[in-house]
Amino acid sequence: MLTVSGWAQNLKVLDFHPDLTMTTAVQYPKEDLNGNRCGLILLGLVLPDATFEGDIISAEYKDGEWWIYMIQKANWITIKSSKYLPLRYEFEGIQSNVTYVMSVEKPQIAYEGPTGTIKLTCNIKDANVYVDGELKGSLKDNKNEIVVPVGKHELEFRHDGYNDEKLAVDINPKQVLNHTVTLHASGTFSLNGISYEMAKIKGGTFTMGTSDNFNRATLNVATPHEVILRNYSIGVTEVTQALWQEVMGSNPSMVQSPELPVSNVTWDDCQEFIKKLNERSGSHFRLPTEAEWEYAARGRAAEDGKKIPAGSVFKLTSCKAVSNSGVNVLGIKGINGNVAEWCQDWFGTYPTEKSVNPTGPQKGYHRVVRGGAYEDTTDWALRSTTRSHRDPEDASPAIGFRLAMDD
Repeated sequence: MLTVSGWAQNLKVLDFHPDLTMTTAVQYPKEDLNGNRCGLILLGLVLPDATFEGDIISAEYKDGEWWIYMIQKANWITIKSSKYLPLRYEFEGIQSNVTYVMSVEKPQIAYEGPTGTIKLTCNIKDANVYVDGELKGSLKDNKNEIVVPVGKHELEFRHDGYNDEKLAVDINPKQVLNHTVTLHASGTFSLNGISYEMAKIKGGTFTMGTSDNFNRATLNVATPHEVILRNYSIGVTEVTQALWQEVMGSNPSMVQSPELPVSNVTWDDCQEFIKKLNERSGSHFRLPTEAEWEYAARGRAAEDGKKIPAGSVFKLTSCKAVSNSGVNVLGIKGINGNVAEWCQDWFGTYPTEKSVNPTGPQKGYHRVVRGGAYEDTTDWALRSTTRSHRDPEDASPAIGFRLAMDD
């Protein structure tokens, strides 16, 4: 039996700093009452019942951390919880559109209050169990019991080669809860039995774009320029009709089959899908930026972008299943061909200077579309450096999308 025998009383700030390589505040913006963009604090504190005081617009608990949006020039925050003493922390004024990272430690003291029991069954033997971010042991023989203090807790289960799984519980005195935990192979996301695999992409520096005259002769200027990207994850396949149907309750695709990529969706439709998916999953999915898309399509830029993977789908009258459309060196399927893919950015000319985690122009008329589609008659449209764009309210049977996520 795993017993939680320690509990924290005093919180301590270990680190607080702006991270200019993170674009979370820009990609997921919030505004104050005057329409000014907020700054965002990512607080690494596994404490679902925490409350906050200060010049705060909103605070949301997501996937083991708090997202706290504060107005410009805010310079203090107080963290409160029923289990800890209040902690007030002061800092230099918050800046608009900047992401800050805050790390808080929870020292331990003995706990002698009322408890409850959670009986667990897991498909993986020896999975490690974390309670509120702290390792408490491992499950033996696929079964175990955990004794925890009364109140809300977040349990997390980890094992090499598998995705982490989280479980939120609210336990009453002497209550016994029964839960079955299923760990999925690493990189796999599952919603109500529908799986979607994410590939982890190691960041780096690459030259985005091409000097190819054919490409530069069009309006889709792709001037070569240096780009630095952080680590991120991107979908191994395009989003399927099955996953769209599960989240949205409908299927807009012209030719319908669960394993085909969803298509005939606008950029705005994709945003609504992602919003609902994140609400159900507690995750932070988004569309890939144009730079992330190209970096992944070119195999972390190991390729020049002119050669497309064998088996890429084009010169056809309809798309194919997401698993059957050309695989690149990173194991990513259908990123060249099958259906073209929406990206997050507004379309515009490339910068000439080096950029870090670029997110495209601040405004525009069209959104970026990449990758080419089954209906294209030449492989040029499928090249990883070829750019296209579309009104965000337009839909096409030849355009779908894949998911991305910050690591």
